[in-house]
Amino acid sequence: MNRLHRGLRVLALSAILAGSVSAMTSPVSMAQDAGPDVALRAKMAAITLDQEALPDGYTFVGEAFLTADQVASGSLDAKTLTDAGFQSQYVSIYENTESKGRIRSYVSAWTDDAAAQKGFDLLENETATSPDASLTDGDTSVGEEPHELTTGTYKDGDATIGTADITFRSGSMLVGVAVEKTDGSEADSKTAEQLATMAGQRASDVAGDKSPKFTDLGLPAQVLPLQSLGHEVQAGFISPSEAESIYGLQGSALTKLTASWSDTVGVGKGDDQVPYISVAVTTFGSADDAKAVVDHAADLNGTLANGKAIDGAKVDGADATAAFEFTSAVTGGDAVNSYRILYVKGSDVVVVDVQGAPNGDLAKQTAESLAKAQIGCLGQSECAAPSLPDGLAG
Repeated sequence: MNRLHRGLRVLALSAILAGSVSAMTSPVSMAQDAGPDVALRAKMAAITLDQEALPDGYTFVGEAFLTADQVASGSLDAKTLTDAGFQSQYVSIYENTESKGRIRSYVSAWTDDAAAQKGFDLLENETATSPDASLTDGDTSVGEEPHELTTGTYKDGDATIGTADITFRSGSMLVGVAVEKTDGSEADSKTAEQLATMAGQRASDVAGDKSPKFTDLGLPAQVLPLQSLGHEVQAGFISPSEAESIYGLQGSALTKLTASWSDTVGVGKGDDQVPYISVAVTTFGSADDAKAVVDHAADLNGTLANGKAIDGAKVDGADATAAFEFTSAVTGGDAVNSYRILYVKGSDVVVVDVQGAPNGDLAKQTAESLAKAQIGCLGQSECAAPSLPDGLAG
C-alpha cells in the first residue's frame, strides 16, 4: 500500500470550462523538472480510475503527478526512491462528503519490472513510511506479484483515516486503490478489491497500447506541455461525469466527449503560484457535438465574476471561437485579471484559461498566444509551448 501521498493537497482546478479556480485545500508545489515523458504521463493517467467507475456519490477532487521528493515519507527519502528506479507517481482523488468516504486511485512508474518489485518493498514497508500508523497487511489476488491488502488507520493531520488499500504490480508499474473513511471508521475491503480489479484491467489495456474508455493515449502529446512553463498543480484525463460535476450540470453537451486532457500550472513567483494557466483539449464523437460546447459556452461560464463575453473573438484556423474576460476567484477584487478562450476545430474543443494575471491585457495576450500555439498541435505527435509574455509572473 502506498500511503506516501496520503497528505496530498490537490488544487482542484477547472478541467474544461470551470467557472473559477477554487482551492479545495493548499496547492501542491510541483517540482519544475522534466518529469516523465508525455507517453508515460498518458499511460499513468489512463490507468487510474475515473468517476464513472466509482460507487454513487463520489465526486472528483483532483489529480496530479508527484515527484520523488513529494512521495518520500517517514525514513524513506527521495534519493532512495530514485536510486531504486522511481520515475513518477500519479494520483486521482474522489470524495463522498455524505458518507465520509474518500477513494484514492494511484500508480507509480519505475524503470523496469525489477525496479517496480524493489519499489514495492520500499513503499510497502509501513514501519519506515508510516511509523505512527496502525496497519495490517493481508493477501489479495489482484494483479501480478508482489501484491497486498493493507487495512487499519493512519493520521492525516488531526484526522484519523480508516483505510483498505490494495497495491499490486503490473509490469513496471505499481498500481493501487485505497477506499477510505475520513471519520476513522472501518473501510470496505470488498469495494477496494472490486475497484482494484478494475484498475488492473485498465493497466493491462494500457500495457497493450489500448486506451481505456474516456481516455486517449495519443491525446496528451497534442496538448501544450505547460509543465515546462511553471509548477504543475493538476493534470490528467477528465471523464464526462467529472466534467459535469465540476460545473454542477446534467445532460449537457459535455456528456458526449470521448476523451479530455487538461493541464494546469502556476507560473507565479510567490507561494500561491498565481497566475494560473490551464489548457484542455477535448475530443467529441462529431464536429456538431464539439461545436455545441462552444455555442453554449456562456451557459457553462455563468459563474464568472465580472464575466463579459468578447464580441468578435477569433482564433485563426478555428471553426468557431468564444472568449470571456473576468475576475479570478483566486485573487478576488473587482479588477478584470483573467481571460478564457474556447474554440472548436473539427471534433476537438480547446479551452485556454489564464487566471490572476497582473492585469486583463496580460491575461488576454497570454491566452491568445497559447491558443494560437495549441491549434498547431492538434493532430500532431509532439508539441512545444511558447514563451510567456514578460511581466506575467508579476
